[in-house]
Amino acid sequence: MHLFVLLPLPLILLLYWQFPALLTAVSALFPALVYAAIGLTAALASLMRQWHWLYSLCLLGSHYLVVQQALQRPLSDERTLALSIFLPLCFTIIALLLQLQHKPQLLTKRGLALLAVELLAPLTLLWLPLANWQTALPLPAAFFQPVSERFLLGWGQLWWIAVVASCWLGLLNFYAANSQRWGQFGAWLAVMAFYLFIQEPDMSGWMTLAACLILLLSLSSQMLQLAYIDELTQLPQRRALLSHLSRLGRRSAITMLDVDHFKKFNDTYGHDVGDQVLKLLGSVLASERGLTAYRYGGEEFTLVFSHNKSETLAEKLEQVRARVADYPLVIRQQGRPKDSKSGKQQRGSNAGSKTVHVTISLGCAIRQSGESTEQLLKRADEALYSAKKAGRNQVAFAR
Repeated sequence: MHLFVLLPLPLILLLYWQFPALLTAVSALFPALVYAAIGLTAALASLMRQWHWLYSLCLLGSHYLVVQQALQRPLSDERTLALSIFLPLCFTIIALLLQLQHKPQLLTKRGLALLAVELLAPLTLLWLPLANWQTALPLPAAFFQPVSERFLLGWGQLWWIAVVASCWLGLLNFYAANSQRWGQFGAWLAVMAFYLFIQEPDMSGWMTLAACLILLLSLSSQMLQLAYIDELTQLPQRRALLSHLSRLGRRSAITMLDVDHFKKFNDTYGHDVGDQVLKLLGSVLASERGLTAYRYGGEEFTLVFSHNKSETLAEKLEQVRARVADYPLVIRQQGRPKDSKSGKQQRGSNAGSKTVHVTISLGCAIRQSGESTEQLLKRADEALYSAKKAGRNQVAFAR
């Protein structure tokens, strides 16, 4: 899913190579079209109250403005060559800072200061004295030697961009990054792709449009995640379940399950431990094959099966029940040491902790001929009630 947000970049590059005449005609609308795309993406982010996306868009707009002002001349010009080195460096450093740090609220002193840095840092390069910069920053001649006649980026520049991209991808995978972080990486990658074709007409506009589309797809993915995925368990929630049920086939089954004595468990150990139990259930259910799990609400979950084989269903549900019942849940005691020294002495031991086991009850209903999904859900819920009435920690099938 995350790689999907990067699709605009190769798509636009493909169109640029295969249909250059079409893209040249559209390029007549630059730079107004590019600024409109940035503004539209910013408006959508603001409408969805995702203010932190404006940081990336501000940096993107500032970079494009500098490119339009200063990088439209041949690279034989010393100042243009200097900007082609320092501008991507500046953009990369700020983009990485955005990636790594926790973004402050926009309408705060820190938020406005960060926004000002993103806006002004690329612009300051327009006024920096860059004469004799090669003497002040000695670099080997190979650093500026173009990769090819078409790829005008120097070998040295290409090397550090490749290193940064590799490190960035490593960070994304290490931190299990969300859509926003992948969007920031994709926008950076699109801007760096511009420097491969720095003297190609209108390539800066197309790569900035690609960056906008990447951020827009990332924003859409994040909003979809918020609408359909439960934040605590990372399972699809009831809205996604209702969508699934609307296309449920005749040969199907539904199971309702919940945690036994969950309220008592919360009252005894606290809501944070209750959340830990729900996360455990989410992890167990998500890893089970042959079913689709949803968080129905509270401590209730729903399992949807695309078949009605009773023996297979009974085997799978018993497997789920046993996995949860056998899982040792470690709870740290309230009387655990407050200071770090004592905590380190106890770390790795069972002191200051308690291991408990939780159980679940499950009620399964196999879809009958002509039965609606509402009736199927109701029968599964009645089967769940039967399982709890019979002593809990068991599976019951609806009649």
